[in-house]
Amino acid sequence: MNIAICDDDIEFCTTLKRQLTDCLQYNDIIDIYYSGEMFLAGCKKCNYDAVFLDLYMGGMTGFETAEKLAHCGKETNIIFLTSNDLMVYDSFEYQPFYFLRKAQYQQVLPKVISKLKGKLKQNGIVHFDIYGSSESIAVSSIIYIQSDNHYIIIHTNKYDYEIRNTLSQMEKQLLTYDFVKIHKKYIVNLKYIKRIHIAEEKILLDNGVELEISRRNKTNVLKKYKEYKRTMVKV
Repeated sequence: MNIAICDDDIEFCTTLKRQLTDCLQYNDIIDIYYSGEMFLAGCKKCNYDAVFLDLYMGGMTGFETAEKLAHCGKETNIIFLTSNDLMVYDSFEYQPFYFLRKAQYQQVLPKVISKLKGKLKQNGIVHFDIYGSSESIAVSSIIYIQSDNHYIIIHTNKYDYEIRNTLSQMEKQLLTYDFVKIHKKYIVNLKYIKRIHIAEEKILLDNGVELEISRRNKTNVLKKYKEYKRTMVKV
């Protein structure tokens, strides 16, 4: 994960970087910029997954920096930092990932990072060999995967793809993403689960499709779904 901190308070940047280091892995990148101009220049060299962006800085403000970032076509998740709670309403225009109040950010920082990791998982791309041609499919577009004899049907929110593969191989390929095996015939993207009917041993997806949950997988499905919801919930 590539993270940027953009704030003209040097001491605050140092403290935040130290706390972020405790939440991230050893090979994650955390860069510090002391102005919006410096950060935008840095974006040309690194595609940041997220930026902790202070609203009040000398020179370019946080909102101005966010606006220029959007014009650059960057899909960096913005986490606004401020001491003024009223600014949260003005920030909605820039569609921030989160809004942190400096007075209490330490309490919620681990949960914000956990939520960010959950979102980034859905940003991945998986590659499949479909009829001799390599096809790249966004993880976030895959609703569920179905086993059909010696073939696999990948159901996305736009198309269905049929490939020659096994469900167990698909499960291994998607191991690092938010998928769960609910039946010997199905693997489901946790993002698209609308409701789980335990008594009926069925699962309802956002697109209206209802799938069967096997008894042997029921406990694990519930566990994975609860973990996913905790990760994605507003903190």
